Amino acid sequence: MFPPVLSNESILTDEMNPLTRAYHDAVVYDEVDAEDPLYEGPLVIYANGWLELEGNRLLSPSAVHHVDIYDDERPPAADDDRDDDRRTGRSGPR
Repeated sequence: MFPPVLSNESILTDEMNPLTRAYHDAVVYDEVDAEDPLYEGPLVIYANGWLELEGNRLLSPSAVHHVDIYDDERPPAADDDRDDDRRTGRSGPR
């Protein structure tokens, strides 16, 4: 008649979880000074540190050093060749 008082299921779905973040323009690196990124594009970062990439692929938090997110940034000026100004300063789960 009444729902159970205790449950092992969350009352929040993945879409409603406030600790889950989705980004449209992100770059994932595996080392501090890596020249080549592991991944570029849209991703979802879950509260447990896992990253969901395009095609429902998952990336372990232990494989990631840091993530640069460019969603909030303005596009670089046409005469500006530097990408360093676009970095957000946000860091990875390590």
